[in-house]
Amino acid sequence: MTNPGIDYTTHILIGVRANGAMSVIFHWPYLPRQAEVQQQMQRTKEPYDTFILCTPTSILRVNGAGPSAAGLG
Repeated sequence: MTNPGIDYTTHILIGVRANGAMSVIFHWPYLPRQAEVQQQMQRTKEPYDTFILCTPTSILRVNGAGPSAAGLG
């Protein structure tokens, strides 16, 4: 079971710095209007070079420690 606030309709705004570091700025449980995205970009005080609006293609749950909990080991 995934986090009820994150699913395949979630849209995530990510800020990317010049050094490649990324930070989640905001997320919506729906497709936001361009004005909503712009508003969040303008509220950001960090020096981002690029903003990315994306949706999750995979949602992986964590219910224990280590790779075996995810069936990877």
